[in-house]
Amino acid sequence: MNPFELLKNMNEIKSQAEAMKAKIATIRCTGYAGGNMVQAVANGNMEIESITIDPEFAKAENAQLLEVMVTSAVNTALKNVKDRIQEEAGAAMAPYGFGQ
Repeated sequence: MNPFELLKNMNEIKSQAEAMKAKIATIRCTGYAGGNMVQAVANGNMEIESITIDPEFAKAENAQLLEVMVTSAVNTALKNVKDRIQEEAGAAMAPYGFGQ
């Protein structure tokens, strides 16, 4: 795209950026581990909102494995959020010759 066209569309781009920021705040992604025995939910601000552990698995003898699975579920949830944000940003910028 012509740089001058980009400058002409600056207000529209700014408006879309604000809309994108609001949309990102609504994103929720879940990461799973251990055959869904551990679930972590992350939001678009890259914050963990919740962790759910199957009560049958949450026993003292499983503590070390549980720590690994919680870490895995959290990392997966955060990666899913990051991927989703990239998808949304790519789609929003495509009309301007950026992104997808």
